[in-house]
Amino acid sequence: MKKVLTLIVLLFTALFASAQSENEKSLLWEISGPEGKVSYLFGTYHLLGSDFINENPTLSKVYSNADNIVVETIIDSALLPQMAQYSMMQQSIKGMLDSADYLLLKEKVEPLVGAPMAFLDNMKPMALATILTLQMATAETPDTFLFEGMPIDQFFASDAKKKNKNILPLETMLEQMELLFNSETVEDQLEALMYMVKEPEEMQQMTQKTIKAYIQQDLDAMVEISNDYEEDMGDMTKLLDERNENWIPKLKPLLAKGSTFIAVGALHLPGELGLLHLLREEGYKLKALELK
Repeated sequence: MKKVLTLIVLLFTALFASAQSENEKSLLWEISGPEGKVSYLFGTYHLLGSDFINENPTLSKVYSNADNIVVETIIDSALLPQMAQYSMMQQSIKGMLDSADYLLLKEKVEPLVGAPMAFLDNMKPMALATILTLQMATAETPDTFLFEGMPIDQFFASDAKKKNKNILPLETMLEQMELLFNSETVEDQLEALMYMVKEPEEMQQMTQKTIKAYIQQDLDAMVEISNDYEEDMGDMTKLLDERNENWIPKLKPLLAKGSTFIAVGALHLPGELGLLHLLREEGYKLKALELK
């Protein structure tokens, strides 16, 4: 259950980390390669509206001037039906819960989804958990940090295509769906979902702290949060470490060319196996840039 709770929160707030060097307080980083080529790395918050870019001239400039744009994935509408299949299961949630727990879940989920629980019974619990997490994250985001526009990650991919920039997705949509819906059993997913329903205070507190840390661009605070919730966070290997290590070989050819803008969830930046540290180990110099 702990690993599933981590996955639910991190895929939307994109903030936590394990260990890192001190005083790394920025979401935007300049990357200088051994050949003198310069690129940039930006840690996103997946619910952040794209108008955030207009409020931050430095971010807008480095993105606009980049020839190569790297994002976690690119949404392919042709794959949406296949994506939907990932969220479904043969079992029914009703058949996996006792009547009291099912009634509690029904009371929580139906108002948010706008559909009877009977229509949702064959959805994987992770799908319902992401809906609850999205609602919680949206509710806990301060009004002063609400920006219009499409989700910022999606904007970078869409806008870059319109401007004929070179776009590199680090993962396919189906790879991300596999991670989201199939990395844990449906039984573990359901246990985590019911924990969210029965004990929302802890999830709410975690969400509040992660959003605050992002707004303050404070990677050290993210480490403190991860330490505070270490017992509940579970194994981060698949969520962060393996993905970060897999991304480095994909990034290096573009970094050798320079003029590359990389936008990935902020939780991928810090840590002993975070992108900042891994890039430094590869000989790159990283410099924090100030955002508004």
